[in-house]
Amino acid sequence: MLKQRTLSALVLAPIVLGACFFGGVAFLSLIALITGVCAREYRSMVVGAGMGLNVMFIPLCMAIALSGFTNRIDWLLASIIAGSLILLAMSIKGGAPNGVFGVAGAVYIGGLLGSWSLLRAQPDGREWCFLVLFVTWANDMGAYFGGRAFGKRKLAPAISPGKSWEGAAFGLGAGVAASTYFGSWVGFSPAVGALAGAFLAVLAQVGDLVESRLKRYCRVKDSGDAIPGHGGFLDRFDSLLFTGTGGMLLKGIYGLLFH
Repeated sequence: MLKQRTLSALVLAPIVLGACFFGGVAFLSLIALITGVCAREYRSMVVGAGMGLNVMFIPLCMAIALSGFTNRIDWLLASIIAGSLILLAMSIKGGAPNGVFGVAGAVYIGGLLGSWSLLRAQPDGREWCFLVLFVTWANDMGAYFGGRAFGKRKLAPAISPGKSWEGAAFGLGAGVAASTYFGSWVGFSPAVGALAGAFLAVLAQVGDLVESRLKRYCRVKDSGDAIPGHGGFLDRFDSLLFTGTGGMLLKGIYGLLFH
């Protein structure tokens, strides 16, 4: 499994980094791909759990996520509201649970990935996206290897039995270290970088647990099988859904406090 995870990461990481570096059509295509596949996996899990979710859920999520490229948060919010209303209208006959999962999915996948799109659309969005990626990956690696080596106390056994407090601590430390080092790219001092890293690392772990809870509810082990060693796209990008949004929040707060 470790070999498969490593090989998959070696293939995916350059693609994601390249898209973030070049921006424009490259990043737009990346977001469209990630959103489309994640939405398909989400719909498959929910339908498998007995809910009805119209196939239009997938293009609606993509439209919401891509609205972030307008670099206008009001357009992103408007697309989330419009998409949610459309999904609610489609789920009237299916009952309230169908509508809840439709709207929640639109916000969870379309809205959060739209925030990452909005972040990249900023004038210094490239540097912010790199920071978010490196902190997220550092947290993931720290939690994985720290948990394997030292994990004893379960973090959330009812949600994800494999996660431990020790792994979470290593992930947090790795995220703080990454942000302290790379934070200068966006103007952070070491102290601010450390705080930002802690915030993003916690969000990464929350994102992982949220997706684990969804899988537990739907009674599936993985969201899909598109990525060897990782499962589906949603398994691979679950943390980034939250850290991308967290990066947008940090940028806004940092701009208000220090500029």
